[in-house]
Amino acid sequence: MRKKTVILLVCLALVFTFTGCDSVPDSDSADTVIIGNIYTANCEEDTVSALAIKDGVYVYVGDEEGVQEYIGDETEVITLEEGMAMPSFTDGHVHGSMGGVSSLFEVNLYEATTVEEYIDMIGDFIKTHPDLTFIRGGGWYNGYFPNGLPTAEMLDVIDTDLPIALSPMDCHSYWVNSKAMELMGVDANTPDIQGGVIERDSKGNPVGCFRENAMELVSSIIPEYSVEEYKAGILAWQDEAMSYGITTYWDPSIDNSNVLQAYKELEEEGNLKIRVYGGYPINCGEDALDEVDKCKTLIEETAGGNFSINAIKIFNDGVVEGKTGYLLEDYADTPGFRSEPLWDQDSLNQLFVKADSLGITIHTHAIVDGANRMIVDACEYAYKQHGDKGNRHAITHLQLMHPQDIARMAQLNMIASVQPYWQYKEEGLFYEIEIPYLGEERANSTYPMKSFFDSGVVVSSSSDYPVSQPPKPLKAIQIGTTRCSVSGDPDTIKNPDERVTVKQMISSFTINGAYQLFSEDIFGSVEVGKSADLIILDKNILEIDPVKIGSVDVVRTLLEGETIYKAD
Repeated sequence: MRKKTVILLVCLALVFTFTGCDSVPDSDSADTVIIGNIYTANCEEDTVSALAIKDGVYVYVGDEEGVQEYIGDETEVITLEEGMAMPSFTDGHVHGSMGGVSSLFEVNLYEATTVEEYIDMIGDFIKTHPDLTFIRGGGWYNGYFPNGLPTAEMLDVIDTDLPIALSPMDCHSYWVNSKAMELMGVDANTPDIQGGVIERDSKGNPVGCFRENAMELVSSIIPEYSVEEYKAGILAWQDEAMSYGITTYWDPSIDNSNVLQAYKELEEEGNLKIRVYGGYPINCGEDALDEVDKCKTLIEETAGGNFSINAIKIFNDGVVEGKTGYLLEDYADTPGFRSEPLWDQDSLNQLFVKADSLGITIHTHAIVDGANRMIVDACEYAYKQHGDKGNRHAITHLQLMHPQDIARMAQLNMIASVQPYWQYKEEGLFYEIEIPYLGEERANSTYPMKSFFDSGVVVSSSSDYPVSQPPKPLKAIQIGTTRCSVSGDPDTIKNPDERVTVKQMISSFTINGAYQLFSEDIFGSVEVGKSADLIILDKNILEIDPVKIGSVDVVRTLLEGETIYKAD
């Protein structure tokens, strides 16, 4: 009889017990057996007490008695005295490449809550990075500025020699200083840009804030990150993701650039430890349909392996905080103004028809009800041309939806790619932006969740990192079930009727995320024959108070049966 080795992790309250059974030939035994509380995310049998993994897949899922025959001399047996095991997470919309490089090379403003704090943080960053010739960063909130408007004058207090360009927490604008505008060559004579906003003073001079398509004026002067810098950023994000239990993610903006090359090289070098799917961005224009063909080529070229392009990504509007979200009814404080969509309906219809004909999914950024209705209309138009092609078109963000359009999404087999991280009365947004711009009724009905589940829409959850920081799925599961901040402050509760269950939240980050990526037969639940993508938690989130789920720790993360992260 072999000796039992017991490793006690006091801080995580978890016991790993390794045992063996001499009667089982090593050739037939499992590589790993887990015994304890196991949630499968499989609707037929959602909870089991044992599983066995061999060659990266589940070979047994059931009770403790039945798993004994899989235990051999070389089998690692993990007994969970506390906590639970469950499928690892899929983040269905995360800017891994962009968030990664920003974490390494840019100033982070997410924690600040005043203009003064922004100025201090930017100034400190410049002092500690004296070699930088262009200052980039992000994370500011429109709601913390007078009239929601950042200006170059504010940044000029810090530096007038270095160009500064900073994106907000939603990444739909740029706040720049005068040096940056000088390099851009903009002035009162600069024409407005279709689908964009150049914020101006009473004389028509740009004040230092450029929104949506007008951001192109700023991006034209920002140095592109090199392939090596993107690779470093992606690897930094990968380490972070694995510690959160994420083993698969969808990066929405991968075009023919250094980002694409960075992902390709990381895969060729064997340095991508988790699965990455990507979207190819297409903007409205004369060449949009030709771009669909380019996307098809990329899908074919990148098929297989840990990195692949699998969808088109488009934007149909901006964001409420910039008043670039396209509404069905007027902004509450601006009668007669609903903003404008970034696509016209006919162009959208033709895009969906062509994508459907080529078997390509379209994943759309649409914030509010006007933009969302246009996408549902376009999907319905293509459906009438071709029938259901099974392409699982998705809409992400869905801040404001008309109930009729939620029902239509279900009928059209569309996916709701939601961000539970935002489903509460967030400081700097709810009172400062949503109520003034949308009015109380619409502001209190934003970010539906239960309505999607009740209507039969497949719901896939995501972070939109770096918009959400830190992008821990367990934090999002807590918010989705409580509809309040992670602190549990009851004053932050938003639309409690849209609360969902912990199991529904788990599904949105596991089997539904896999479904979004056409991979539900490969991973996303604990079932025999599927890839052993698994996490072990120090507490059972099905039993604890939901307001404590965000503080639960990931102890171990496995992909295809191999441990890719283990807590210290």
